[in-house]
Amino acid sequence: MKTVIILGLLLIISLNKSFGQSQPFQSSSHSMIKFSEETYDFGDRQLGSEVTHKFDFQNISKERIAIREVKTSCGCTTPNYSTEPIKPGRKGAITAKYDSKRPGQFIKTMTVMVSDGEQVTLTIKGNIIGATEKAALPK
Repeated sequence: MKTVIILGLLLIISLNKSFGQSQPFQSSSHSMIKFSEETYDFGDRQLGSEVTHKFDFQNISKERIAIREVKTSCGCTTPNYSTEPIKPGRKGAITAKYDSKRPGQFIKTMTVMVSDGEQVTLTIKGNIIGATEKAALPK
């Protein structure tokens, strides 16, 4: 009788632990969106110049998808994108604009959240030059 009670308690404890664990989100085994590139290097750009790049992508799934949100690593990067659903096989784009009023090298990321839960990280990098040259000029 003791053995049955002990086995019953062990069973209840093991079931409780297995049901209590939450599984982390795992996206589907196949991607729904394919970017033509995920990193772009602007190289050297002049202080105050326009620093924008368009990341093209394609819906490679058999369902409509939409860009839900794009989070940037800082306020110096501004994304522009459409939230309209994109049909299978169709293309879209996300434009990244960097505030080039800050001199020096930069590496910034944008996390793209797709309607199916998939996330893709896009990276822009470069070097803004011109501040030291302007500061050194005589008045």
